[in-house]
Amino acid sequence: MHIKKKDECINIMIVPNSKSDIKNIKIKKSTFKAAIIAAMIFLLGIFSSAFYFAGKYTYLYATIKEKDNIIAEKNKTISLKDQKIAEMKDLNDVQDKKIAMLNDNAKKINDKIKSLDELEQKVRRMVGLSTQKTSRGGITRDSRSLTLDEKTTNELSDEIDNKIYEYKTLIDDINKRLDYLASLPSAYPVTGSITSPFGSRTSPYGESSEFHPGIDIAVGYGTPVKAAGKGVVTYAGWLSGYGNVVMINHGYGITSVYGHNSQLLVKVGQTVNRGDIIAKSGNTGRSTGPHVHFEIRLNGNPVDPLKYLGK
Repeated sequence: MHIKKKDECINIMIVPNSKSDIKNIKIKKSTFKAAIIAAMIFLLGIFSSAFYFAGKYTYLYATIKEKDNIIAEKNKTISLKDQKIAEMKDLNDVQDKKIAMLNDNAKKINDKIKSLDELEQKVRRMVGLSTQKTSRGGITRDSRSLTLDEKTTNELSDEIDNKIYEYKTLIDDINKRLDYLASLPSAYPVTGSITSPFGSRTSPYGESSEFHPGIDIAVGYGTPVKAAGKGVVTYAGWLSGYGNVVMINHGYGITSVYGHNSQLLVKVGQTVNRGDIIAKSGNTGRSTGPHVHFEIRLNGNPVDPLKYLGK
């Protein structure tokens, strides 16, 4: 025999405002328990979801934060690299400028040393020395530790400039000396015997004594007469006693005279060098036979030609 258990109820009284009636709601006890259980399950689900999503959010936040930190560190590294690259570029620019400056300085010094070498070679050629080696005026880049910085370059440049000035001064002095030597009437105008020396002599036209202002050199008629040194012809024509005569101004107060010529081959104002043919010998003027009367005058006064000839 089946006995049906009576389902107990739970009364819920709702008391509204004083003007309304009290409401009584009856809920079966089993239904109420089921509702409570369902609510608890629902709340547990909500809390579980909340905890799950909170953990997920925390994980995602931490992950994003870590990624942000990594990105920031990378950006910092990139920034440092960019800064380092910029510094290296600046350093490279400075080094390029310094290398360019050193190259310019080296070229400047090499050009000056080349000029110095050329001047030394010129001096050596002028004085008849060998031109195979040069001393660079005692300046060598091996004799010092060169950095070719501005200070060293300027010092070396000044030293080379001083040497160049000394060489140029020396070249001027040598040129003057060579010009003087080339101008000296030191070559015999003709080859022959000296028949009458410089100074006092017995006149060829009598027994009286007279002053002979030059030397007489006996040669055949028409013998080429040559300039004794470099100079400018100041007279070419007839002169009493000398016949056809040529006078050459050698500078330095020195003049040479060539008398008794049969023919004159130069004109006034003409520049001649030692050995140039200026006339042909003869017997014109006060002469007793073909010969060359040769004089040297210093500041207008006759001097013994033998002091110059062959020197």
